[in-house]
Amino acid sequence: MGEEAPQVISEQEKKIIHQIHYYFGDANLNRDKFLLEEIKKDDGWVNFEVLLTFKRLASITTDVEEIVAALKKSDDDLVVIGDDNLKIRRNPERPIPEFNEEVRKELCSRTIYAKGFPLDSEIGPILDFFSTFEQKVENLQMRKYLDKPTKAYKFKGSVFVTFKSTEDLKAFLAKEKVTYKETDLIVKSQEQYLEEKKEERNAKNAKKEKAKEAENKINLPTGAVVHFEGTTDEVTREDIRQKLDELEVDVGFIDYNKGDKVGHVRLNEEGTAKTLIEKLTDSKLTIKDVEVTFRVLTEEEDAEYLKKAVEQIKNRRHNHGRFNKGGKYNNRNNNRKRGGRGDNDGAPKAKESKVE
Repeated sequence: MGEEAPQVISEQEKKIIHQIHYYFGDANLNRDKFLLEEIKKDDGWVNFEVLLTFKRLASITTDVEEIVAALKKSDDDLVVIGDDNLKIRRNPERPIPEFNEEVRKELCSRTIYAKGFPLDSEIGPILDFFSTFEQKVENLQMRKYLDKPTKAYKFKGSVFVTFKSTEDLKAFLAKEKVTYKETDLIVKSQEQYLEEKKEERNAKNAKKEKAKEAENKINLPTGAVVHFEGTTDEVTREDIRQKLDELEVDVGFIDYNKGDKVGHVRLNEEGTAKTLIEKLTDSKLTIKDVEVTFRVLTEEEDAEYLKKAVEQIKNRRHNHGRFNKGGKYNNRNNNRKRGGRGDNDGAPKAKESKVE
């Protein structure tokens, strides 16, 4: 007796087999909540009338007998047909794998990313396109996003395609080019795509962090702070500023409150502390009939003072806009006078470093 001739499978039957296997395949079934609920109802069995509510299958055929006849020609035992020919289930000998990290990586190793499809594409024609290649496709996922104005999910123009094996994936990626409707697709492995996206996110986050650091960075000029002492209880910050304005120096902040015996003047330009002292007579300035003595901070004092000034400016920015439980603005320094007109940061008074 001669060997039985192989069954001829028509293009229509190939589409039916592919679509049923797509529904019950590892990649789709793991995330198809509706189908997962259905297979729990009757020991895994799903009636064809349920499957025919799926648009893609219904667009191929609504004839149950045609579906059964096609599935019986398949040499893949992924699904089992019921004795009544009215229902099918995934083969119990091929249980759905638990979707853990190991399975995710394995699926990823068989999946490609392809971009360049028209934004109005439907899944059917794209599946038909991939079925023309020798490499067998197990799953295809259209990548979509939520369009906020319309509150509708729209196609991004790219897909993830999972092949039956890593060999199929490698063979597909080895193609010189893949063209869909006269458009050359961008094709790469999902692993490469995800790695590139990770690098993009890291670069973007690093850029944001750098911008944030630059925004928060406070650069105060060095060599621009002078210390003064000898004031009386009658001398105000405004009195000091008025005298300094007469000397035509660019004052950034006067670190002083009425009643203090010492204080600091911070100028806006690098290295101008010495310039201020040079404009004085014997480093003294008469303010309200009192001789106030000025001096340039040493390099160490300057660094320490600016460090404290920066911290206090940051604290002030951090506390700005906070409110107490009663809803009133809570400013720890609102009982103290500010630097007066022209003070450019309003930083609280820095702790004095004692001068002998």
